[in-house]
Amino acid sequence: MRRYPSRPRTMRQVILLYNIDSAWPLEDQTYALECVRRLQQGLEAHGLVVQPVEIHREVLGPLAAYDPSEWVVFNWCEALEGDPYGEPRVARALESAGFLYTGSGPWALTVAGNKALMKAFLTLNGIPTPPWRVCHRLQDLEEWSDFPAIVKPIREHGSVGITPEAVVTSPSALRERVQFVLETLRQPALVEVFIPGRELNVSLWGNGDPEPLPISEILFDGLPEEQRIVDQFAKWDRGSERYRRTIPLVPAPLDEWTEAEVVHVATLAYRALRVRDYGRVDIRLAPDGTPYVIDVNPNPDISLDAGFVRSAAAAGYDYGRMAAHILRIAWARRSRRAPASLPLSRALA
Repeated sequence: MRRYPSRPRTMRQVILLYNIDSAWPLEDQTYALECVRRLQQGLEAHGLVVQPVEIHREVLGPLAAYDPSEWVVFNWCEALEGDPYGEPRVARALESAGFLYTGSGPWALTVAGNKALMKAFLTLNGIPTPPWRVCHRLQDLEEWSDFPAIVKPIREHGSVGITPEAVVTSPSALRERVQFVLETLRQPALVEVFIPGRELNVSLWGNGDPEPLPISEILFDGLPEEQRIVDQFAKWDRGSERYRRTIPLVPAPLDEWTEAEVVHVATLAYRALRVRDYGRVDIRLAPDGTPYVIDVNPNPDISLDAGFVRSAAAAGYDYGRMAAHILRIAWARRSRRAPASLPLSRALA
């Protein structure tokens, strides 16, 4: 078995690990590469040596030339080519090779990648989340009577499979949507009570006692209540009306008490799912003031226009400084020493 020397006290060499899928539209591949270029430049501006490494189906082959005792991995992989659920595999491979890497470990990525598991852990920990049920077949809908409801595929992320039709107001529409998820998306469906109210994104970073960034609110310009969801069109289709009418606002206008309660609940969810280094918790703030957790995102998107990036910018972090701070958090987790005492931290300041 290959052995490496002890990890040095300083680590200025960073592998920027990212994934590209040849099935993506060309414009998406181009945008991803531009984000990588900008992030590399931002980290290099903080005195780091950065080597971008692209992976497709296999993780460790492209990393064979890099000594884990000399390089830290900024893990920016959301999937593997041909495996949209491959994110935990990436983390597991990095751990097996002995790399220090940013972001959550395989357990958190696996749980958060399955909405049924995520909801179960939220419920187990007493964290407010809308009432829910998993449907493996249509018969599992028996006695469901809470409307409106929203139907989600349990294994997708990025709002894939969630369209305006996902919000249903009658038993017949519910059966039709669950059948769509079962037969077309070929996975169980999560049925959840639809919570009217405000949509908030709480970005946090750190471990133990994570620090919240300015809260973002999603404004739904003129959309009726039951269409106020961040569906796949609102999230990804820049030419769609829903994209244009779904507007982020940072910081969200919240009174002091409400903001404290939202951050408290988001922090509980972050800890319950063992999110590491940085994450985002999505919340629906009900009219009675209850913050309901609807999703927990370890390793959230940090593309140039992503919500986490907007919140970091509102806190005074440009793109490179944001990424450098995430690296500092990962290094502090590994070293268990005060970051300010390490030369790396001076580079990342």
